Amino acid sequence: MELFSFRNHFKCFKILVEKEIGLPITCLRTDRGGEFNSAEFNDFCKQNGVRRQLTTTYTPQQNGVAKRKNSTIMNLVRATLIEKKVPKIFWPESVRWTIHVLNRSPTLAVKDITPEEAWSGEKPLVDYFRVFGCVGYVHIPDARRTKLEDKSVSCVLFKVSDESKGYKMFDPVTKRIIVSHDVIFKEDRMWDWNASSGREQLTELD
Repeated sequence: MELFSFRNHFKCFKILVEKEIGLPITCLRTDRGGEFNSAEFNDFCKQNGVRRQLTTTYTPQQNGVAKRKNSTIMNLVRATLIEKKVPKIFWPESVRWTIHVLNRSPTLAVKDITPEEAWSGEKPLVDYFRVFGCVGYVHIPDARRTKLEDKSVSCVLFKVSDESKGYKMFDPVTKRIIVSHDVIFKEDRMWDWNASSGREQLTELD
């Protein structure tokens, strides 16, 4: 990641977090990666009152919780991709889904509540959870199709929309994302990514 890009990402994260919790970020603990240790980023932290804590070289255990969390996330990402045979190119989508689920699941890092509840003060709902990479049939509104066209399109579940109450579904045929809350899921089914293009190319798991 370019240093300028990282600084901008952290700047946006800082604004979002501080507005949500009403408190400033006062300390940032990281390893000694170039994106964290540049003069530009250090100056940004100093100007904004963010104290730096850097782990010593080759001692990832000093970032214990973060390192263990990263290991858990990547293990789950591998499992979700393998489970539905989703191409590895879509690993960022799996990471986002995995983090979304973990933040709403019990953890030893936060006692008796989920990370989302600790952050927001509200008990999260999980009834909308579905299997990452499964097939879902997205309803096409009457206004967007003719009488002879299909009433739904088969897609693959990638994530929950951040902007609206709906799922982000990937259409492997048109290579586009469809956001919809009107989806019928077949969680025991997966897309046959190796087959020729066609919505009928679905594989049902045993």
